[in-house]
Amino acid sequence: MSRQSLLRTLLVFFGLLGLSALSGCSGQEKAAGISFQEPLVDLGELWAGEIRVLEFPFTVHGESVRVDSALPDCGCLAPQILVDGNPLQLPATLAAGEEGLLRVEYHTAGFQGRKFTGVDLAGAGTGLPIKLEIRSWLRPWFEVSPRALDFGSVTGEEEVVGSITVRGQEPFRITEILAASPPVEVLGVPSTEAKTEHVLKLRLPATKEEGNHFGVFNFGTDREGFTFNLPMRYIVAGKLWTLPAQKLLLGTLKAGGEHFSTIEVGVREGRLEPPQVVLEDIPGGAVRVETVVEGSRYRVQLGLSPNQEHVGGTAVLSLPYTNAAGHREIVERRIQVFGVVQ
Repeated sequence: MSRQSLLRTLLVFFGLLGLSALSGCSGQEKAAGISFQEPLVDLGELWAGEIRVLEFPFTVHGESVRVDSALPDCGCLAPQILVDGNPLQLPATLAAGEEGLLRVEYHTAGFQGRKFTGVDLAGAGTGLPIKLEIRSWLRPWFEVSPRALDFGSVTGEEEVVGSITVRGQEPFRITEILAASPPVEVLGVPSTEAKTEHVLKLRLPATKEEGNHFGVFNFGTDREGFTFNLPMRYIVAGKLWTLPAQKLLLGTLKAGGEHFSTIEVGVREGRLEPPQVVLEDIPGGAVRVETVVEGSRYRVQLGLSPNQEHVGGTAVLSLPYTNAAGHREIVERRIQVFGVVQ
């Protein structure tokens, strides 16, 4: 072997030896502080409604850390730190060498499509703060048509009925209404048999509550953890209206002081003369009627000087109303008045 070949061989040998030594050192040394084996979990596609329990194992190296909080991004997550199988009360200090895991219950009901969420771990020490991430694509087990029930604009003088169709991947029963939006009523719950498709009727009774109304229904089923939601809206635009329609909430009043509140009244069709107002069970109350638009809109000013623990009575409005056909009548509206006196 020539001298140059021998030199090249020795250089390669010592180079490989150095790399081996460095590799051995890097395998033995760990970064100080808390470290998680995998801070990101991608669950792929799930049925919306599944409950998954996830675990994020961790180890504390070299020096202790203090964990102050484990805050979830949303209410769909229920995180808990476990050491030796026991729940850890936060804030808590983790010594070097300790191992444990962050266990998370992931509730997917009510969501659909791509969802990124996670838990933020805050505290002191190397490796903190850190975000543990959960990714998933949530496919709805239920198909609701229409996705939102819109009653549209109603006069509030008579009931209105709407319907929705709910389809499932397998036969199911609708067992209960977990959350409702009064005054709308749902007919046909609980369902009598398990089917892949259910048609529900929703009834909006006659109402005087003017304005835009929104709500959400949440339905429970016989499939554990699987629910579905139905947003709902309607607009009450009556021919003859008052704002508020039924209750005037005064809030907290100061004893001995003067308090003024307003009731608006008007018509969308026909003609309205100035209302007559009587206060029942509201001692010392005064009334003044202002004309906003003659023949169609008025403002009723209530002046109150409370000297007792609460105000509770009724404002009785007599409304001289002539409809579009020329028929005249006196329409009575009774508005409950409530307030607490300091």
